[in-house]
Amino acid sequence: MKIGLITIRYGLNITGGAEFHCRMLAERLSAKHDVTVLTTNIKFLNKPEEDFTPGLEIIQGIPVMRFVTDKNPSSEKKSKIARKIRRLIYRWGLSRPVFSLFPIWKFKIDDESKYLEGHPFYSSSLLNYIREFQHDFDKFIFFTYENPLTIMGSLSVPEKSILIPTAHMESMLFRSINTLLFSKVNHIAFNTESEKEMCLEIFRNSLAKNTVVGIGVNQIDDLPAATTISAKYQIKSPYLLYCGRITPVKINNFMAYFLKLKSEKQIDLQLVLTGENTMNVEQEPDIIYTGFVSEEEKKALIQQSFAIINPSLAESLSLLTLEALHLGKPVIGNKKCDVMVEHERKSGAVFCYDSFDSLSSIITYLQDPNTDKNIIEAKAKEYVSKYYNWDLVLSKFENIFKEN
Repeated sequence: MKIGLITIRYGLNITGGAEFHCRMLAERLSAKHDVTVLTTNIKFLNKPEEDFTPGLEIIQGIPVMRFVTDKNPSSEKKSKIARKIRRLIYRWGLSRPVFSLFPIWKFKIDDESKYLEGHPFYSSSLLNYIREFQHDFDKFIFFTYENPLTIMGSLSVPEKSILIPTAHMESMLFRSINTLLFSKVNHIAFNTESEKEMCLEIFRNSLAKNTVVGIGVNQIDDLPAATTISAKYQIKSPYLLYCGRITPVKINNFMAYFLKLKSEKQIDLQLVLTGENTMNVEQEPDIIYTGFVSEEEKKALIQQSFAIINPSLAESLSLLTLEALHLGKPVIGNKKCDVMVEHERKSGAVFCYDSFDSLSSIITYLQDPNTDKNIIEAKAKEYVSKYYNWDLVLSKFENIFKEN
């Protein structure tokens, strides 16, 4: 089959979860199918001088076609009222009767479309390419529901579209145009049961055919020496590790919690943060920001960590969590994130907090010499092997591809 994968950014140094998900899937599908990635030339949204060159590039054997973005900013003000109304209905507990009776909303769709045309990742040339060459492709796989490439691209070829929404609870999910997106695509490939249940509550009986597919975790071998990694970044054990985009929605109040743990509980821990930084990370003796690290370095840092911290509310899966569990490491997550709670319930190696005191209790438990770390390690590895192996994931995609 000829398969196009569409994502907002693509590259070996792109650290976003959905973008990395796209790359891993593209590389594995290419063993059996003719795969092409369609993306923009943006590398970092706030650094236009570092944009990729538009055109064709081969990355790890995958053809990657980069298209320029239009850069026509627009205001979302006129379209906000539609999603505000839908979200209020949801918050009032009326989604079951209202959204079941009125599954498709067209209120303010024109304003929403106009806003999306001014979105930073909007590329009319990429969307035109999909329309013009749609007959050359058997399937299109779109990553993340909220961007204009996914919404407008999949709605232009709905019968060939597979949506990997990577959705979490946020206001954008309640846009009217999403009632079209989630109902008209050929198939939705959810990452977790939690994500599926959330979308079912919002889109009700209009939800397109769907499967919980997930993602596989890469086999991890031949990690660099831990002493080399620690020396490079001046890290002292034990340390908590966070990997990914450093943004307010991802970090939440964890930085304040960590500093409070250090000052009030005198815990013997450092905090190491890696990834793209959009916050002003405070320079503290026990807070280390490494910047971008390679995949090999990231995995070595995971392997040598005390535990992984994922304080984010905005998760549809959390690749970091799966990679850590694959290496037998405990993960500390936010109890306000349904996906992390699902991992906690199923794995026995994820521990979720909902307050400073519960976070302190989790760390105390994990640091207790009487806590059997071998049991946690075994549960972690078993969970990933059972639910997130590539053979299982790829077999689910093959079943989806066979559908009309």
